[in-house]
Amino acid sequence: MKHLKLIVVLVAMIAFVATGFAIAQSGTKAGGEFYIVKGADGKMAVADKKPADAKSVVKGPFKTKKDAEAAMKAAAKAGSASKPAAMPDEGC
Repeated sequence: MKHLKLIVVLVAMIAFVATGFAIAQSGTKAGGEFYIVKGADGKMAVADKKPADAKSVVKGPFKTKKDAEAAMKAAAKAGSASKPAAMPDEGC
């Protein structure tokens, strides 16, 4: 009888840990879609709903928030790299 209780407890613990791990790895809510949007002030953010104004969507949909944040960082980095160098006040 003690062995049966031990087996039941171990199976329950394994199921609990596996479920927690799966939830932690998913990083999404059920059926979630994430979008990179740009506000009127020009700042980008990750939204969990598609905005009504389609012009504000920069990229998306993404399956996870983590993917959307990574794409937003890459877009911000690419945007800052394409800016021309500032002209010097003095020179030539």
